[in-house]
Amino acid sequence: MLALFSCATVQAMDYTAVFTEPPKNIPTYYMPDGPLLGNGDLGIALAGAPEEQRFFIGKNDWWGYGDGSRAMPVGGLTLAIAELKGASYRQEQDLALAEVRGSFTNDEVAVQTRSFVDTHSNLLVTELKCAGTKPVTVVLSQKNGLNEPWGTRHTTLPEGVLCYTRKSQDAAPENRMDIAVVSRIIGGAPVLDSAGGTLKLTLKAGEAVTLVTCVLSKLDAPDFLETAKKTVLSLEAKDISPMTGKHRDWWKSFWAKSFIEIPDKEIEKRWYAALYVMGSCSKAGKVAPGLWGCWVTLFAQWQGDYHLNYNFQAPYYITYASNHADLSLPFYQAILEALPRAKELAKKRGWKGVYFPVCIGPRGIFPEGEKDHGQRSNAAYVALNFIWQYQYTQDKEFLKSTAYPYLLEVAAFWEDYLKLEAGRYVIHGDAIHEGTGEDLNPILSLGLVRNLFKNLIVMSKDLGVDDVRRAKWQDIQDRLSAYPLQERNGKTVFRYTEKGLAWWKDNTLGIQHIFPSDTIGLESDPKLLEISRNTIDEMSRWADYNGFSSWYTACARVSYDPKIILSKMREECDKHSFPNLLLFYGGGGVESCGGFLAINEMLLQSHEGVLRFFPCWPKDQDARFGTLRAVGAFIVSAELKGGAVSGVKIVSEKGKPCMVQNPWPGKKVRVTRNGKAKETLGGERFTVVTDSGETIGLAPVK
Repeated sequence: MLALFSCATVQAMDYTAVFTEPPKNIPTYYMPDGPLLGNGDLGIALAGAPEEQRFFIGKNDWWGYGDGSRAMPVGGLTLAIAELKGASYRQEQDLALAEVRGSFTNDEVAVQTRSFVDTHSNLLVTELKCAGTKPVTVVLSQKNGLNEPWGTRHTTLPEGVLCYTRKSQDAAPENRMDIAVVSRIIGGAPVLDSAGGTLKLTLKAGEAVTLVTCVLSKLDAPDFLETAKKTVLSLEAKDISPMTGKHRDWWKSFWAKSFIEIPDKEIEKRWYAALYVMGSCSKAGKVAPGLWGCWVTLFAQWQGDYHLNYNFQAPYYITYASNHADLSLPFYQAILEALPRAKELAKKRGWKGVYFPVCIGPRGIFPEGEKDHGQRSNAAYVALNFIWQYQYTQDKEFLKSTAYPYLLEVAAFWEDYLKLEAGRYVIHGDAIHEGTGEDLNPILSLGLVRNLFKNLIVMSKDLGVDDVRRAKWQDIQDRLSAYPLQERNGKTVFRYTEKGLAWWKDNTLGIQHIFPSDTIGLESDPKLLEISRNTIDEMSRWADYNGFSSWYTACARVSYDPKIILSKMREECDKHSFPNLLLFYGGGGVESCGGFLAINEMLLQSHEGVLRFFPCWPKDQDARFGTLRAVGAFIVSAELKGGAVSGVKIVSEKGKPCMVQNPWPGKKVRVTRNGKAKETLGGERFTVVTDSGETIGLAPVK
């Protein structure tokens, strides 16, 4: 029987990133390589030598400059302890507890720290203890260490409080943002240096203090400055322990939602790290993270914005099947806020429906120029996440109020843009890569359009609407141009376009009609699967600047050799992992989190409406998973041991029929319902009728 996953299990498996020297990659235009903390809105990247520790502050809603389309760093804190010069360095980023513990010692002194970003408030908390035999002098300052003005430093404050506010420099008033950073030391006798903007105290051997910093924007509270002040002033030493308990309880619940156990513990650790990053940088009710999550430490590369030709969508790939679909909710809010501008852009260009440039920002911000690089597929690419949210949760209210209205707008564009020529629908003038020109039938767009109309037909039936429009959608499905093919090195492979670009030396657009477009899988024609695997052989993009988020999952979807998939993924974990366990290629920070969906898909596939257990997993490697989420709103657990499947449990959230590929070929299957033996089923695949909330057990009849 599979045990429920717990925070203690994470600890037992040592899901901790250890740093034995200060991070080297801060400040940076890219992703920090040091310890990361976050609560889905406020992000902290730790850096600096023991004698000058740095806490770089980022926040998802802090965007600015010019047209407001650039994610910006908020600022930072510096914790200076001169006596630690030359001290040893050790920081532990604990994924289970979402905290960072530090230990710094030299011949003279020793200091221990524990930091976390509270999940229930925008508070950075750092406990600081003088663990040696000699005292140390602690100096806390709000210095950002960046080549830009911090903002306005407030000096008329209660004793022992530091406070800065910032205003973004956007040209448009509606894009301007205000933010406050308020810090205080709880305990000891800190002395405020108003002129220098520091808090200073002497910490004796065995003594401890707590540093608290509240970061609020005007989106958090209209009176954000006063609220931040009151928050830090109301805290006492006795409040930290219960706050820690509630923080840890939240993460315990987070980790209890799903688990995997596989032989390669490095890959397994990166899977959990990917969920840790997503749980730290995306939260319902908050602004969605950009390319670098909530850890913007300098002027972010590519503006740190929402790139819609895959980057913005990609981090969320892992969330749906890992039973963390709620983490994707800020994504839809960002798109809906941009929808009016996207409609205007389509109309301006003479098209119907909705049309997106490559890059957007929060609150409906479009950058100047509205560049699309010749790509028509961005809105359809965005549609994938809307579709998955409904497929995996079967949330009818989300479908009715959010997903379906958006998908109708995308459909209106493609109904208008597609051309019916010689009995087939074709796509003209759509660049597959940025700026590749007037391509005909780019393979990615063909996949996205096929997926869009397939799901619209299903969704309209679920809602009982638009039956008249279904005939058109089905006609597009039936007569959309086939995927273009070509011969390379004696094998039939996919061609990137029918006319135009034939091949590309990097990136993974040549397989993105497989995934994330979801149009080729184990239900597909065997010839199409053979061409897919040929294309994977020919492309060989196991290490790619922009490809990790899509490549490995596409390989799993077509049942490519699982041992090669695992071997190559392990190489990437070894070569491209930062010390904080985040895989980084430079193409877009947190997007690599989505690539670990491949492990889910190797253990359990459901995207074609059929549950397949261990469909792309080496049969000689034991593995198990618990409470992964499947299409149809099923929560699924199972184990593979000694080549045999066992422990199959399916919880039906919405009472949908559940189709299963028989995990025990040639055998009858006994069905239990809520623990009681019921019917026996058989065949290569079978359908289990379920009730809402019912727990189904499956086992072979001996």
